[in-house]
Amino acid sequence: MQTLDAKRILAWTVAGLLVACSEGSTQNDTAGGTAGADAGTAADGSMAGGAAAGGRDATGGSANPTGSGGGITGGAGDERSTNGGSSPSESGGSAGNSTGGTSGGASSGGSSGGAAPNGGQPTGGTSVGGSSVGGSSVGGSSSGRGGRSGGTGGQATGGGASGGSASGGSAAGGTTTGPDRIVTFHNGGFWQDTDGNRIEAHGGGFILVGDTWYWIGEDKSHDSGNFKGVNCYASEDLVTWEFKNAIITRNTATELNASDRIIERPKVVYNKKNDNYVMWLHWEGASYATAEAGVFTSDTVDGHYELVRHFRPNSNMSRDDTLFKDDDDKAYFLSAANENADLALYELDADYTNISRQITTLWAGSYREAPAIVKSNGRYFIVSSGATGWDPNQQKYATATSMNGPWSSLSNLGDATGFDTQTTYVLPVQGSRATMYIYMGDRWQDPDLLGSKYIWLPLKVSDTKLALDFYDSWQLNLTTGEWSAGDDRFVSQAAWSLVYVDSEETAGEDGSGVNAFDESISTFWHTQWQDAKPPPPHEIQIDLGARYSLTGMQYTPRQDAETYGMIGEYELYVSESTTDWGSPVKSGTFGTSKTPTLVDFPAQSGRYIRLVALSEINDAAYTSVAELDVVGTAL
Repeated sequence: MQTLDAKRILAWTVAGLLVACSEGSTQNDTAGGTAGADAGTAADGSMAGGAAAGGRDATGGSANPTGSGGGITGGAGDERSTNGGSSPSESGGSAGNSTGGTSGGASSGGSSGGAAPNGGQPTGGTSVGGSSVGGSSVGGSSSGRGGRSGGTGGQATGGGASGGSASGGSAAGGTTTGPDRIVTFHNGGFWQDTDGNRIEAHGGGFILVGDTWYWIGEDKSHDSGNFKGVNCYASEDLVTWEFKNAIITRNTATELNASDRIIERPKVVYNKKNDNYVMWLHWEGASYATAEAGVFTSDTVDGHYELVRHFRPNSNMSRDDTLFKDDDDKAYFLSAANENADLALYELDADYTNISRQITTLWAGSYREAPAIVKSNGRYFIVSSGATGWDPNQQKYATATSMNGPWSSLSNLGDATGFDTQTTYVLPVQGSRATMYIYMGDRWQDPDLLGSKYIWLPLKVSDTKLALDFYDSWQLNLTTGEWSAGDDRFVSQAAWSLVYVDSEETAGEDGSGVNAFDESISTFWHTQWQDAKPPPPHEIQIDLGARYSLTGMQYTPRQDAETYGMIGEYELYVSESTTDWGSPVKSGTFGTSKTPTLVDFPAQSGRYIRLVALSEINDAAYTSVAELDVVGTAL
């Protein structure tokens, strides 16, 4: 970004982001069945059809009873960088494919096969009976509301096959079995690492090393644009992130310890010639007047990087930047120049630590920043944003068949504000059937720099065109490279209305009851505190607008840094009227986690729901709810 003083409160309506990973299969062979939806693979990698229910896989072919097709086949095995589209091979059974009975038909010998990825060797090693239970593919493209499917786990644990059915592979995003690895992304909330700490990797870059993705970005935990550190996280599934190291800190070099130092948009590629990792970033000072590029190297991707130089490439100003490595091992640096009016494209030398030549100046006078480069089927794309400080704007893209150009004119991508995001990276994920691309954006100042969110969306590539739509939630099959959107378990909130709240704060803040179902986790219902502190119990009653058979409720607590009002003990009621609530359909205690919590109960028909907060986690007088969702079907 160019400036630091623009502040805003975001009002984009999104669902909470919770990541959930489950073991799944798109190659079921249920008992003798051949019925079910054939679901051909679209050019953009989406799963364009229903789940295979009766013996056909997601591409319309026959079922695979051996369970041997789950590896990510990848590209050149020795390449460490995701740039250029190549990635290490992960074929066969070594990455979690049992070779005889963890998925599919009447397999009676079973296997002791390959280790299952991310938790779960086959339990017992043999499949008796062999029928796969629950292993349908994520299936077609859903246009449903998406859901903030809950739970705190995210990654399936267990995941083995015992008698052909899953014994523990359940996760909040769904219960499936077999070799396919399916993950779910939920946009709009905070992301936590495996230690429960908020992920701090803004303006980030990504690199694949072996079978592990590394996410490298800016630490904004001090709620400031000034430099604190560059962090590195690691994941084998893109949703479960482990903090590895603060790879650059103020102690890395004397020049980094300046009080006005600003470091932004670190990007890393692997240099095969020197067997090391090279980072380029935006090196800045007070009032963004320094406008330089910084170059660092490390022998390991998550090690301590050393400063090589900071300078103005070809004597040009250099601000928002990206780094791209092609599949011929040439590397390129692209950064905003001339007070952000231009984008300057450079080819790097063989060490990737200096400029070899300036290729061109792109779209002079267009004021583009936050660039990202991706290659698909031999064609290059540059995605960038306008230069409007911390405020969102129209993302645009251009394309070329060579990095030397000519580059096309700019075309719009997404909506007028990029779904309230700014580009940081486009990540290729190569599977056995398709390569899909993830648009990775920062939602700055939501509601402050500390609260900035990460928004990841499937980027659809078709010949010379890109398309970007917003999804509250979407699923990615890491094995096949196919994706689908939505979680239609949740009842749409479009017709909901507020019946009653016993207390709401409207003087000291916007704590109105309607905030509990406005599809935005940035707002929340909060009981009164400005002039009074009524003690619990507190309650909210909601009209769903129609009758439903309900089987679950999801509670999303406030997502800012405070905990006041987070519900402890609760009761939930479902009723046909607001005068006779009967007994609660569910009661219990919510924990202290900020992630959404989904609770199930026996099916209950009704039009109205009533949540009663009996206590608060701090034993305080307040109650707050960011979002309430219910699971059910219309009657």
